Amino acid sequence: MDHLPGTFFGPPNLVELVRHRARHQPQDTAFTFLVDGEDDEIHLSNRELDRQARAIGAWLESLNLVGQRALLLYPPGLEFIAAFFGCLYAGVVAVPAYPPRRNRSLTRIQAIADDAQAAVALTTDVVLRRVEPLIHQTPHLKELTWLATCHVPEGMDERWEMPDVHGDTLAFLQYTSGSTGTPKGVMLNHANLIHNSALIAYYFELTRSGMGVFWLPSYHDMGLIGGILQPLYLGVPNILMSPMAFLQKPFRWLHAITRFGGTTSGGPNFAYDLCVQKITAEQRAKLDLSSWKVAFNGAEPVREETIERFVETFGPCGFRREAFFPCFGLAEATLIVSGGYANEAPRIRSFNAAALGDRVVVPCTPDENGARKLVGCGQAVADQKIVIADPDTMTSCPEGQIGEIWVNGPSVALGYWRRPEATEATFQACLKDTGEGPFLRTGDLGFMEAGELFVTGRIKDLIILHGVNIYPQDVERTVQESHPRLLPDSTAVFTVEGDGREQLVVVQELERRSKGDLGRVFEAIRRAVSREHELAVDAIVLVKAGSIPKTSSNKIQRHACRDGHLNGSLTVIDQWHAGDAEDAPLDDVQAAPVALAQKSPATNGKRPRDEAECTAQSRVAPEEKARETRGDADRAMVASTGAGAVSGNGKPTTELVLEQVRLVARDRAAGLTLDSAITEIGLDSLERMEIMASLEEQFGGRFPEEILPELETCREVVAAVDKYLGGKPRPKVSRPADAEIPPDHYRFDQFPEYVRLKEQLDLLDSTGLGDLFFTVHESVTNDRTIIGGREMINFSNYNYLGMSGDPVVTEAAQEAVVRYGTGVSASRLVSGQKPVHVELERTIARFLGTDDAIVFVCGHSTNETVIGHLLGPGDLVLHDALAHNSILQGSILSGARRRPFAHNDWRAADRLLEEYRHEYRRAMIVIEGVYSMDGDIPELPKFIEVKKRHKALLMIDEAHSVGVLGPHGRGIGEHFDVDRNDVDVWMGTVSKALGSCGGYIAGSGPLVEYLKYTAPGFVFSNGISPALAAAATAAIRLLEAEPHRAVRLQQRARLFLELAKQGGLNTGMSKGTPVVPVILGNSLDCLRLSKAMAARGVNVQPILHPAVEEKAARLRFFLTSLHTEEQIRYTIDAMVEELEKINPEYLAETSRQRAVGSRQ
Repeated sequence: MDHLPGTFFGPPNLVELVRHRARHQPQDTAFTFLVDGEDDEIHLSNRELDRQARAIGAWLESLNLVGQRALLLYPPGLEFIAAFFGCLYAGVVAVPAYPPRRNRSLTRIQAIADDAQAAVALTTDVVLRRVEPLIHQTPHLKELTWLATCHVPEGMDERWEMPDVHGDTLAFLQYTSGSTGTPKGVMLNHANLIHNSALIAYYFELTRSGMGVFWLPSYHDMGLIGGILQPLYLGVPNILMSPMAFLQKPFRWLHAITRFGGTTSGGPNFAYDLCVQKITAEQRAKLDLSSWKVAFNGAEPVREETIERFVETFGPCGFRREAFFPCFGLAEATLIVSGGYANEAPRIRSFNAAALGDRVVVPCTPDENGARKLVGCGQAVADQKIVIADPDTMTSCPEGQIGEIWVNGPSVALGYWRRPEATEATFQACLKDTGEGPFLRTGDLGFMEAGELFVTGRIKDLIILHGVNIYPQDVERTVQESHPRLLPDSTAVFTVEGDGREQLVVVQELERRSKGDLGRVFEAIRRAVSREHELAVDAIVLVKAGSIPKTSSNKIQRHACRDGHLNGSLTVIDQWHAGDAEDAPLDDVQAAPVALAQKSPATNGKRPRDEAECTAQSRVAPEEKARETRGDADRAMVASTGAGAVSGNGKPTTELVLEQVRLVARDRAAGLTLDSAITEIGLDSLERMEIMASLEEQFGGRFPEEILPELETCREVVAAVDKYLGGKPRPKVSRPADAEIPPDHYRFDQFPEYVRLKEQLDLLDSTGLGDLFFTVHESVTNDRTIIGGREMINFSNYNYLGMSGDPVVTEAAQEAVVRYGTGVSASRLVSGQKPVHVELERTIARFLGTDDAIVFVCGHSTNETVIGHLLGPGDLVLHDALAHNSILQGSILSGARRRPFAHNDWRAADRLLEEYRHEYRRAMIVIEGVYSMDGDIPELPKFIEVKKRHKALLMIDEAHSVGVLGPHGRGIGEHFDVDRNDVDVWMGTVSKALGSCGGYIAGSGPLVEYLKYTAPGFVFSNGISPALAAAATAAIRLLEAEPHRAVRLQQRARLFLELAKQGGLNTGMSKGTPVVPVILGNSLDCLRLSKAMAARGVNVQPILHPAVEEKAARLRFFLTSLHTEEQIRYTIDAMVEELEKINPEYLAETSRQRAVGSRQ
């Protein structure tokens, strides 16, 4: 993790992570769960999470379960989070699984429990009561200890003891959605999870000001790691809701993003399609998605058409194409493997589809025949590696060839639990041509183009539908057992692409003597697959016995079956396709969408997936055929259910329920009665949620979430409507178009951003340490200052050379005011230029040794306007991961592709340019002369070599190095004695060492001339005041006359650094510059030490979380040439003494670390 650019925070394990958050952000809300998916909220703070985890952990410890496995069987909510961390707090290996249901067998849970050798099952009281009868029918599960964590004994949190947990300790087993016969648990340790959390933060460019919104299930890797662990790692709040709340009404997801100002959210590809299909124009009018910065898309193939449809539909709601973040990952690599860059549109490329089928990459134009568009999934970062390997020869694939995607890095899991052979085959692959390894074999096919990963398919037989892993052998077993006329071991299940989604196809051999109508066989297959796997089959193909493709060892060749299905070479006896209209005639309104639909490889027509496809009138079932199907029997059933409530249009509840099922099921609803099992007519989980959501809309109210999966028949649905929704449809009420706008959209005091700031300030105030910011200084600030009438030694200003307040500089400023006035009153381009401006620019150019210079009003806007103006879309900017905010803002403003590289790592910049330079018009590297937070400097000659090698531009921000580095204070260029022409853009300020205010650019004549006539921040801005220009000119001339000021500054900086290290203080990366951090790694300790130093007459400001990671919280000292040795020695001694009082362990720990470092 040390190789991840910009990564400061690295707790050794997840227990320490939560303990850290509880210590330093106790009151912060860690998670908010939307109970109903909308307004009903419950919250969990960092302190309460830690308390609950300690209580559960101590309970498990008291039961001697340390080192055992624990099944976690929880419904969506906050209880799962507490139980998960409770396991980790006890040294128990967590095993998340889908919670059991009353009307389902526990076969899958039993298989996981057996494989994991679980000793205990943790759940809620409600779930335990519901499934208790089933537990007693399942011998192995009956042997487990079942605990409802809501019944933890009182006072357990006080009895908790920290377990022996390290980075390599096994944290949990991730059982993917896979096989019930042979489930495989991926072993993930604490280090895997911490590293992947850091990886996500790096890829998404996340900050503490963000907010996540997640509906993904917590037992799924994307929901657990992305939605729970990663936000805790970053220390940001996260909004959670149930997957069922989203599936019922996708609007809830986007509305939560709108309501909470969500910045990070996402899900599998189908989720975006579902939003397009189900969110109405009226609902879209209520959405504001402008806060959404990262819309990640993963867990199933990312489709170009999905991106286009979503952007087109929700662009008017503020959604930006650049927010889409396609990524690639898998449970075996913890979660994320590759991703692009935030705030950049997805890379979509066209390739020849036929060539892709032959595993050859042939780029083409989008309008060519046979073109297939692929969405890029980014790249790996420094400490992760992706290679493309031939899955047969186990050798590296040359460029332009498709192979298996192999992954190596700290996020790769340990292997499969208790499956050494499978672990070796999947996790221990080595390239035979280079010997490199070990690699994780992902089973996915793809290729790299210009450093971008493109995924083309799978070589393994895993099926992914709606982001869920399906093992085909499980479905095949269900199919074979569904009807006696089907032959065993003669089934192939696979998917084909159609209607913009993956469609499920079954190919099955029929016994030789089968005759007669096969309708019941089709129906039996559909019902069995729906009942056992909650999947809707799109096509069933019955083939001649002995004709299905098999290997010599009698294994089904699924890919050959798929090819035969697509090219029509299978020996077909009969087939059924979803959407076939023979089973149930449609009225004109219902038939229209089907008649217009294009046929796909899996179906002869498509079921309506969009409310726009079904008008209000089409909600009425076709009366004539319905009477034939239902007859009088349904009328009798209506009376017998007691669900005879009549709606405003005279229809009983029963009729409305049956109508809604028919509307969604269409041809599959032939012969539908009240006792028809919804799970057996071929409806998948999304379609069932659609039915329930529509009933909620018609009747008002909500079904309790826990009962939704347990409603099996239409009769049970009718009873649930009566019980929970009142049994009477609500009248339709027209809503006014001018709905009330909430105050947090137009009142500053209610802006969420301001509310969060106020909470942070209140928390700071609660420490009792007073206000440390906006201190009023009542004198010139140099080595000393006056605060509240009291003179203090001052280390919190960058008047490095004492120019501000120097009599010579002050006099020059005063003379300029008398001669030219206090302001210039216009842009310099028209009438605002004075002789002092021209004189200052010539002086800067002469001082630095460049052709010319241009002066701007301030340093921050200099970087913003110059980078934003010199670069544009189609260009590339590489910047140091610790670059100043002005560099980031300028890069974003430019629209260029932005790629940070590891701090001061010229090799990383070189690799990025090697890989990407050819794709861009201009490429610019931006570094700093002295980094103002850490006080270190880059290897400028190496960066010059890199820029020359790749014909790139090089820009250096010298805000903190001019006047500071070099024997004459001419900056980093003089320090390394480089040719000034080797750096294209020398940026600096006159605000620090030169005692004035403003920014400048120095360089070639053409560069400066171009900026003077076109740079917005110069053309459309006043020039700096005459006083400031004259002061800066005088300061430069004074430095030229007295270069010993810079030399003395460097001596004072070295002395301070040397004494600080001798005193056992952690000075981080500072390398002899006047910027010296003293890192305490604790914001509260920093506050206390700052206050204690003030009491002893020393002014030094703390830098706290979230400005830096908590682990990097510090006091930052700025040295000046005016500081005396006595001041420095006094300050170091005082600091050491105060630290002994505040945190006695700190100095002992830094001394120990220094001793270890010396030995190494």
